[in-house]
Amino acid sequence: MSRARDLIELDLPFHVNGTLDAEARAELDAWLETDELLHAEAASLAIIRDEMQAEEVRSPGEFGLARLMRDVGREGAGGGAVQAPSRTWIWQAAAAVAVIGFLAQAVLMRDQAAPQGYELASAGVPGALVVAFAPLATEESIRSLLVGQGLEIVAGPSALGLYRLDVIEGGDLEAASAALRAAADIVESVENAEN
Repeated sequence: MSRARDLIELDLPFHVNGTLDAEARAELDAWLETDELLHAEAASLAIIRDEMQAEEVRSPGEFGLARLMRDVGREGAGGGAVQAPSRTWIWQAAAAVAVIGFLAQAVLMRDQAAPQGYELASAGVPGALVVAFAPLATEESIRSLLVGQGLEIVAGPSALGLYRLDVIEGGDLEAASAALRAAADIVESVENAEN
C-alpha cells in the first residue's frame, strides 16, 4: 500500500475490467481487503460493466442493412410488384397553372400606371445625410447638435446603427454637413445619401 487512496481509486475501473498488471492488481487487492467503501465501489462498477456488456446494441448501419436485405428478398420472391400510377402529375399541373396565372397578372399589372397619390415601396429612402453617432454620445448632445443645425432624423437606426438626417425647411444642408463633421466627439461618420 505505497500509493495514496485517491490514486488507487483511479485504477479501480481497470481492476474491475481485468486490465491491470500483476503488481498494481496486488496493491489494489490489498486496499480492497481493508477499505469497505472501496470494495463497495468496485462491486458497483462490476455491476455496471456486466449490464453494459449484456445489452445488445445495434448500430444504425445494421438496422439499415436489415431493411435493405428484407426489401431485396421481397423483390426476388414476388417477381416485381405492380406499382399504382403516380398522382404527382396532378400537383405538377396545378403548379403550372398557378405559375401561368401569376405571370399573366404580373404582365397586366406592369402595363397599368400607378394611381395618383401612391408611391412604390421601392422608392428612394428619405434623408440627405447618413450619419453614425459616436457610441458614447448622449441623447442630449445629439439632440442639441441636430436642433442647432436645423436637422431632423427621418429614418433609423438601421441594423448597422446608421441614421438618415434631413434639413428642416429653409435649412442649409452644406453648413449642417460641415458642422456634423466638425463634431467628432458626437458624430462618428457623415455621408451624403444617394437615393
